[in-house]
Amino acid sequence: MIVKRPLGLEAIIDYKLTKAVVELILGLLLVIGLVRGAEAMSATFAQVILDHASGAWALRVATIIVLTGTSGHVKIAAAVAIADSVLSAVEGLALRAGRWWAPWLVVIATGSLIPVEIWEIIRKPKPVRGAILIINWAILVYLLRIALREHRERVAHQVARE
Repeated sequence: MIVKRPLGLEAIIDYKLTKAVVELILGLLLVIGLVRGAEAMSATFAQVILDHASGAWALRVATIIVLTGTSGHVKIAAAVAIADSVLSAVEGLALRAGRWWAPWLVVIATGSLIPVEIWEIIRKPKPVRGAILIINWAILVYLLRIALREHRERVAHQVARE
């Protein structure tokens, strides 16, 4: 049976599931890097960037990678990537399965990060941060509308049964 979902909801599901896979791969690569040596991995990655890119941005990125590529930083990054991968997978799969609580989970998870995004934009305004904030607000409002509509329908259905 094919379930007909709104296009916006399908896009959010696809985004969440793709994000989960990408973050899981990143987390696993970071774990492999830890096993092989975080500092060596960081230095090698920075060198690859310098070998294949030019400009001040490449030097800046390579420097950041070397400075933050310590074992402790890589452990935190791996844990965060894997944890966010699991959360994104749960969100995407729950939305796909049509669970009543799925939109609420995404609203809470997305909404909880908006104050951090606003703080980062105030601290260091960048177009990418602004775009991320706008996208997250759009997802939040869209899913909140779906969640509220479904809640009203569930309540009306329960009242009608009584």
